[in-house]
Order: sequence, then structure tokens, then C-alpha cells
Amino acid sequence: MLGTPRGYALGAVLLMAASLYYLALRPAISLARDDKIMASLLLIIFLAGAVSWLYHGNDLSSLDMPSRYLLAIPIFLLMLAHPVKLTWLNAGFIVGAIAAGAVAAWERYSLGEARAAGFTGGIQFGDLALMMAVFCAAGFVACDRLFYKPCLWRVALLLGVVGGSYASILSGARGGWVALPFVILVFCTAYLRRSNVKWVVASLGVMAIGAITVSTLPMVESRFELAVKDVQMYRQGNTATSLGARFEIWRALKVIIPQKPLMGWSEADYETEKERLVASGAFSPAVTKLANTHNTFLELWVLQGLLGLVPVLALVVLSLVYFGRRLRSADPVAQYLAVCGVSLVGCFTIFAQTQMMLGRNNTLLFFIVALLTFWGVLRSRTTPQSLPGNHVL
Repeated sequence: MLGTPRGYALGAVLLMAASLYYLALRPAISLARDDKIMASLLLIIFLAGAVSWLYHGNDLSSLDMPSRYLLAIPIFLLMLAHPVKLTWLNAGFIVGAIAAGAVAAWERYSLGEARAAGFTGGIQFGDLALMMAVFCAAGFVACDRLFYKPCLWRVALLLGVVGGSYASILSGARGGWVALPFVILVFCTAYLRRSNVKWVVASLGVMAIGAITVSTLPMVESRFELAVKDVQMYRQGNTATSLGARFEIWRALKVIIPQKPLMGWSEADYETEKERLVASGAFSPAVTKLANTHNTFLELWVLQGLLGLVPVLALVVLSLVYFGRRLRSADPVAQYLAVCGVSLVGCFTIFAQTQMMLGRNNTLLFFIVALLTFWGVLRSRTTPQSLPGNHVL
């Protein structure tokens, strides 16, 4: 995913080929109610994008991202029928996170880059590496109940946590760091009990010390100082900064979106309206210079209206409910998967506030494939042969 150029596309193509082969065998498919809702939402998100494309007369390229949801349906059916083994899944996270750390170190120290960007772009690289580190951390916590020879897995998963975190730090992706309190809340919700309060408090203390130490690193310190400076400059009327430009376009969207809230704007009319607002003197030229709104949900709203926004929000809510209700499961495997699922959806929602996480091919594919993978394995835990405490190989 992060260790090779276009690795995200290769993985998705292999999964798609496997899913088409599976469907070509004409298997008997049995879906639970939640499965049907998930598949329906994936289809609806695509249809909303298609309707928006026809209604606005946009270029065919505007169907690129919506088509990913449609293509995900066969993969979803494959994951339900053949859930991924946790040993393979965690091995992938470990290798991916360590590879991300290696790429980040290579860029920083061999190429002399100020920030690691990998093959996906700096923000995406840092956020996805951090997400893999979170998955490795979840496996580390539940290691004893997930794997045979847990000591070896624990060492490997810890290396994954370090590798992904290291890549995140060198990327300077601040939007990812903001999600860490949410991740801690998810882990506490899942694992905090009276019997382990002291252990959890001690772990949080160690994490706090680690966070304080990390915050003194030059990259982290400089990125936070730059954020504070950008906010101060924006308050003084300067929008020619990274955050200042985003604040300005979000302010403009408060004028643009209410004009066409249901169906949104065509791409051409949207650009024209931004230019008109800038020409009127109400907003700075920064509004027309940004490639996008830097907010996934505002971008959907302004270009597809509530027609496109509501199904995506429904997908987020459904996923949080599906995984969230198993955070306290007595089955340690289901609980582990719930932690991963809630962390994925919650973190991506936070990342999406300042970046187009569901509007870029690499991050969208990561989200969809990870979501459906966790869903498929968790779904398999509801079958009669899946009993609490079973090791999953």
C-alpha cells in the first residue's frame, strides 16, 4: 500500500479479479440484514454520483470515485464468503507499516526531503501509515487471544506500531495526530474494566510520556508552531497560508452551499461562482487557488448536494454502529475487529475534516477495502462454529 508505487491499485485489482472469479462460480449467497444495508449503501453512493454527473453534465472523470463503491460490492461478497485469516491480515499491517517507516526514513535521510511523502502524497502517506500503526496496536493488545506463539507476534506488531508512527511523524501530517485522542477513547471503551484499571492507567501514563517526548521532536514541534502561526495570520486577514486558505474557502462555502443544497453545483458553475465571489471583494483569491475544499463532506455537499452527502454519512453511521456495538464483546476476536473497525471509520471521519480522504483513489481504496475486510471477518464470528476464545489462523 505505502511501500511501492501504486500498490493500492494492485491490491484492489487482485481483489476484484478474485471476486469476479468467485461470482462466476455462481455461489449461493446468503446475506444478513446489515450486509444487505451495506451493499445497498455502496450501490446508492454510486447511483447518487451517477445522477449528479447526468444532472450537472460534468466530465466523465467525476464518476471515478463513485465507481469505486460500485466495484466494491463484488469484493464485499467475496469477503463475506471467504473472510481473511487474521494471521495474514496482521502480517500485512506489519509489513505495510514497517515498509512505510523505511520509505519515510529513505526520503528524509537519503533524499534529504523536509517531509516524507511516500508514493501517495505527504498527508495521505502519514495518515495511512498512522492507521496501520493503530491496527498493529489493536493486534498487540489482543495478541494473546488471537495467535499461537503470541510473543513473536507481539514483537512484530510492536515493530509495526513503531514503523507506522515513525512514518506519520516524518510526514508531518497533523490531521492524523488530531485523531489520536479518539483512538485512545476507543481502546479504553473496549478494554477498560475494574479488573485492569491500574494496568490501563499505567499504559495511558506511558503513552502520555511518549506523546510529550514526541511533541518535542523538531518535525512535530515545527508543524504545530506553523499551525498556530497560520491561525494567527488568518485572524489578521492573511489567507496566503495552508490553513488560512482552507479557512477562507470554508467561509466561502457558507455562501455557496445554501444556494443549491439539494443537488449541488456543476463543476463549471462552482468554479464560476468562486470567481464571482472573489471578484466582488468578499473573499480573497485563495478561494480560487485551492484544488479542492480540503474537507471530504463539504466537497460532496457542494458538488453533489445532500443527494451525495447523505448516503456517505449513512455509510459512516452504519459502520460505526455495526462495529461499535461489539466493542465490549466477550469474544476477543470480535472485540479486536470492532476496535479496528471503529478506529478506521472514526479516524477517517476526522482526517476528512481537513483532507479529501474519500476523494482520492489511494485513501478511498484503503478505506473501502479495510472496512469490508474487517466486516467480513467479524461477520464470520456470528456463525455457529465461531465460539468465543477460538484462535483465528
